[in-house]
Amino acid sequence: MGKALVLRASAVAGALAVSSAMLTGCGLSGAGSGTGDGSLLPQVRSQGIVMGGQQPVSGASIQLYTVGITGAGSVSTALITPGSVTTASNGMFTITGDYSCGSATQVYIVASGGNAGSGSNSAISLMAALGPCSSLTPSTFININELTTIAADYALAGFMTDYAHVGATGSNPTALVNAFNTANLLVSVSTGAIPTPPTGMTLPVKQLNTLADILAACVNSAGSASTGCSTLFSATGAAETIGAGLVIAKNPGSSSYTALYSLPSASAPFEPTLSTQPNDFTLAVNYTGAELLSPYGIAIDASGNAWVTNEAGQSVVKLPSLSAGFATASYSNGGLLAPRGISIDLSGNIWVANTGGNDVVKLNSLGVAQSGSGYTGGSISSPVAIANDGAGNAWIVNFSGNSITELSSTGTASGASPITGSGVLSAPTSLAIDSAGRVAVSNSATGQLCLFSSAAVLQSCVSDLTLLGATAVAVSGTSVSMAGSTSGASVAGAFTVATSTGTVNTVSPVSGAGLTLPMAVAYDGTGTAWFANTTSISEFAGSTAISPNTGIGSFNSPSGIAVDASGNIWTANSGDNSVSIFVGMGSPVTTPIAANVGQ
Repeated sequence: MGKALVLRASAVAGALAVSSAMLTGCGLSGAGSGTGDGSLLPQVRSQGIVMGGQQPVSGASIQLYTVGITGAGSVSTALITPGSVTTASNGMFTITGDYSCGSATQVYIVASGGNAGSGSNSAISLMAALGPCSSLTPSTFININELTTIAADYALAGFMTDYAHVGATGSNPTALVNAFNTANLLVSVSTGAIPTPPTGMTLPVKQLNTLADILAACVNSAGSASTGCSTLFSATGAAETIGAGLVIAKNPGSSSYTALYSLPSASAPFEPTLSTQPNDFTLAVNYTGAELLSPYGIAIDASGNAWVTNEAGQSVVKLPSLSAGFATASYSNGGLLAPRGISIDLSGNIWVANTGGNDVVKLNSLGVAQSGSGYTGGSISSPVAIANDGAGNAWIVNFSGNSITELSSTGTASGASPITGSGVLSAPTSLAIDSAGRVAVSNSATGQLCLFSSAAVLQSCVSDLTLLGATAVAVSGTSVSMAGSTSGASVAGAFTVATSTGTVNTVSPVSGAGLTLPMAVAYDGTGTAWFANTTSISEFAGSTAISPNTGIGSFNSPSGIAVDASGNIWTANSGDNSVSIFVGMGSPVTTPIAANVGQ
């Protein structure tokens, strides 16, 4: 048996006073410390407070969980056994050594039930994403409230089905660790407040506070029958507040949420908030900085870092995965000149379509050029897009050359390069590689999508005049999406590839969902297509529009879009020299993309 589990709390005037007293008082004595009567105190491992807005939650049940390791949404393991801890009248709780970190990895804490001042409320559920179990010490102080709950819901959305099912495949996978870091970037667990972000980063403060106030309207009520809870649960289909926040995080553009903005009272606990009804409930973190100048392409590496081509800045910028420590790096090695396309191979090398230099530059993960002054073989001419296959080969789109080029991992052109498809390529703009190693290429001049075998042999093309001006193409398994625009109309094509024959069959152009001159497209881990428009994102499942007619999110002229392994969606916004990261909006993918394709 482990050491006894006790609750140790004393009434104080406010939460901060309680925090200070608990951190410095005798409750932190280690095992073997005396009490004055010869008895021994149990070892305190961590402590904290549960708040409903600005009100302490008494009688709430506290449980510490470690994440599942058998896949996304796998069952979590309760660490406090038997039973749980209960909060005191001032919302305080203390956890002693009655749990083990022996088999635990990332841990989170949940408070359920209790009374926030309006009576017992079984609909209360609040959580905080803590991080490594080993980080819990006698000095750990945990604030659990609506803000920490929203941060956890959004950051962990791709790994979570409810608060008892948070997990991923394997022990401490990078993507899940990054997601826990993201939750703590948005809201500090130690203070329960939104922290000051690192220089160059802007957090969605008003959106976070607004969402927290919506949950607080239920938490600070008499229960499920109250207006605060019934309205929330009617809109989300949930039965408790963690679940409600998770539903919103997974589909932030749903029209069902229109009644939620008016739920908080005039004296809502978290400020400042959105002053008008939002178009959606997305949470976006923004990066800006002098190193970003007309950012264009974007690719995610295996660690969750984003590499961005800086077209006007003649460089490549590395932005770290969302975490508390933030430091960008800019690289101009290899003679970069107006770079656009970017891709990462399975060895972590960064390949850049160096448009202005008429060559391809290869950097290692430290930003050191591996290509000298650039690879030029295979008649590379105005390269605008690039992708790596599973063998480390790089495929390049030559806009001026009306061709594509295949380079080996060492930069040597294949015997078939340049590849023209018997003259069918006309002002090609983008390419993507499917799971069988086939290469899909978009033609802006003809509105064509052409498919080449992994041996660079043309297999088939389809045309759709609505896709004149096609700008981007993406592949998920055997599904292909192409973004484009013509004469101010906004269109996107959804296509399927017949695996056995290598032919492309058009489904039909898709519209709606806020499509407005889409410039880029990416797939997430469930095959959902995300199109980056002039000022918003459009979401499609096949040809079915998911996002509202206004689109979701807000940014300025994105030219690139990518999904990371934590389910965050990144856009490179050339209009205002920024990068936006929409937290938890997509389904996690394996990165780099080359890990998902053939050869």
